[in-house]
Amino acid sequence: MALAVRSVIAIPSCALLGGAALGLLVNHPSPIFFDLAFALTAASVAIAWKWSSGRFFFTLSIAQLFFVGGVLLGADAWQRAWRPPLRTAFEENAINDEWFTTIEGTLRADASPTNTGVSLSVDVFSCPSCPSRPSSPSGVILTVVGSLASERIDAWRAGRRIRVPATLRRPSRYLDPGVADNERALARRGTTLVGSVKSGALVEVLERGSWIDETLATVRAFSRHAIADAVGRWDARAAAIVAAIVIGDRAGLDPDVQRRLQEAGTYHVIAISGGNIAILAGLLLGAFRFAGWLGRAAMVSSIVLLIAYAMLVGGGASVDRATLMAVVYFAGRAFDQRSPPLNALALVAGLLVATDPLSVVDPAFVLTFGATLAILAATTIRHPQHHEDRDEHEVHEGNVSKHVLRGLRGLRDLRGVRALREHGAALFIASAATETLLFPIGALIFSRVTFAGLGLNFFAIPLMAVAQVAGMLVVPLALVSNAAATAAGWVAYVGAAGLVWSANLVRFVPATTYRIAPPSVAIVIVYYLAVAVTWCATVPASRRWSGAVAAIAALWILFDPHAILAARGDGRLHVTFIDVGQGDSAFVRFPAGRTMLVDAGGLSFTSSFDIGDRIVAPVIRDAGFYRLDYVALSHGDPDHIGGAMSIVREFRPREVWEGIPVPRSEPLTALRLAVQQQGARWANVYEGDHIAIDGVDVFARHPRPADWERQKVRNDDSIVLELRWRDVSIVLTGDIGKAVEPATAASIPPATLRIVKIAHHGSLTSSTSAFVDAMHPQIAVVSVGRGNHFGHPAEEVLQRYWSVGSEIYRTDEDGAVTIDTDGRSVSVHTVVRR
Repeated sequence: MALAVRSVIAIPSCALLGGAALGLLVNHPSPIFFDLAFALTAASVAIAWKWSSGRFFFTLSIAQLFFVGGVLLGADAWQRAWRPPLRTAFEENAINDEWFTTIEGTLRADASPTNTGVSLSVDVFSCPSCPSRPSSPSGVILTVVGSLASERIDAWRAGRRIRVPATLRRPSRYLDPGVADNERALARRGTTLVGSVKSGALVEVLERGSWIDETLATVRAFSRHAIADAVGRWDARAAAIVAAIVIGDRAGLDPDVQRRLQEAGTYHVIAISGGNIAILAGLLLGAFRFAGWLGRAAMVSSIVLLIAYAMLVGGGASVDRATLMAVVYFAGRAFDQRSPPLNALALVAGLLVATDPLSVVDPAFVLTFGATLAILAATTIRHPQHHEDRDEHEVHEGNVSKHVLRGLRGLRDLRGVRALREHGAALFIASAATETLLFPIGALIFSRVTFAGLGLNFFAIPLMAVAQVAGMLVVPLALVSNAAATAAGWVAYVGAAGLVWSANLVRFVPATTYRIAPPSVAIVIVYYLAVAVTWCATVPASRRWSGAVAAIAALWILFDPHAILAARGDGRLHVTFIDVGQGDSAFVRFPAGRTMLVDAGGLSFTSSFDIGDRIVAPVIRDAGFYRLDYVALSHGDPDHIGGAMSIVREFRPREVWEGIPVPRSEPLTALRLAVQQQGARWANVYEGDHIAIDGVDVFARHPRPADWERQKVRNDDSIVLELRWRDVSIVLTGDIGKAVEPATAASIPPATLRIVKIAHHGSLTSSTSAFVDAMHPQIAVVSVGRGNHFGHPAEEVLQRYWSVGSEIYRTDEDGAVTIDTDGRSVSVHTVVRR
């Protein structure tokens, strides 16, 4: 009976999680749903009341009540997140998706430097058009530009109230197949709008934060400087890694380092979560044990210190989860309570979802609890004979890296190689169990499968522990001795540098990590149902069959049968004009399965948002392709080639085309070197060049060979390609302008059916009446960013195409536009239905 009481918490917690997930999914549950749910609950309670032995019905009624409550919580949380007061005011006042207003709010985190300025995360409580007493704050992320921003960054600390005039806009969203809705993802994390501030002088600090906020901000600032001095003298990149591990400040991380750690499957070690909290908890236990003080006061002190640390690093979803797990562990020990591990895990998850229903769809939430569940399962398999008798709470501290805590607590008991082998086996089993349970989630959310982490965790987790412990020592030592802080900084540098070095494995064995298209939800459900049956079944035959189903589902996810079919083609020509914002990118699939990408979109070359990796690549993967045959770069402007490097790196094109070379263009030079290092061909394409791909003729209609060396990239040097198949002609115009349109039009023969990509995003510098009349397209597509500042596409240009009977599609309104043709007829599909 005691065991049942200790385990029953898992039932309402799991029901609450499922209900919250459904509430977020449906947003507006039908009243019929609640009527039916309450009727079923009432029936279950009645049956349980009539038959005292009806424990199942009683349990079912409890689960139903919590499930319905979860649905209500999830739906309400989403409505508050998606349409807070500021968002409503924005929609009423915005012109062309922008609104200039003055906002007041509290900084949610310390200001952090970015490539374009300084980033401020603000909870907005008032604005001129907002309700006088808003029911909840509205999250906004502002970028402060100008030289004054970096000078005043120390004044913008978490907890302080500010007033600032800002230009607000909706977050960028790209409407493409296979690309997640970034606007909704930000809303789930508490950010509804983004904006910019022209100068740091405009940010007015109205009042300081509470004494706790100010104290913690001071400690964070001191910690940054101490780590930069003690670790940065050895290596600035290592100092950024240590700052991320110790205080959660990832502003200074090198994007290349982040990418390498993500590919290696060890990026989790530099994000404060279960592993960091587990190590800190282990250090606290070790310190109290060394002092001979392991009573209730020690546990309560550990709880206070862990909460203080969570507040110091700025909280965050993963920190909150890990800290709550550790608090539950210490609280259980303080009051001498023992609960089955799965029960305690469910309790923590239920508490978090009850306080923040949006967390149930947070990838970090799913991965953290999924990893812990996998470790619990692996531990049960490894030690079934004494699973109920051991200290079950020791598996509550976080994810895979919680085994570091076990290792730290067990160091005093190690006896040579045998004990070391035992702890190594425990880490391997934990890693393998976690990879097995979570790889479908990783594939679904991150479009990545990595097996490198299975081996690299043996290096990454201990190295992270070294970097964290040494980095934590740097801060107090900097108060008393620079020499001691420098020595600790060197140890932290070794740990951080080792992390980066260990990630190099994927360069030597690239097959250990690769990108895939997100698998269907159906196959993921099949996999987890089969795994659950395999785990719970007591009949050997059932286990064998369910295990076989799980293996088949795993192979389906890993190797994507859709890619096998796509590689053979479907006998049709497909051209997808990808929504890349204010830029160009078109993905071409030829009838027999060969592929071409024309441009790769992009922002400025200094932007940290990689359009190629985040937008273009998912579209290609969603179509079932993991290798490109051709990449054509119309010209070297950033909005056309800014995303090309990641495309070249991932899809390894066999041939890359450039028009007139621009020797002084560093981005083009870097791309050429990367392509040649992969053994691919880099070719210059000029007017008159022709190639047949799967029966489709691809003609270069522009540019002519240059008679003088170009010193910079020019729009009029754009490659113009024509894809001609039977009766259909598709013309991709790049950014050509009025000066070269007559000669280009003269080189393109008439066609029965013509599709034209409108040149230069619909600018008035292109698309003269003569050119439009000569092309006379039935369909015209313009690739343009929402609410762009250039006024693209110009109304006059659109009128010219309408006047010749063209049907116009726009990526800013229609999302990605796909042209399908068999060479005789054409069909058009868009992401946003008209």
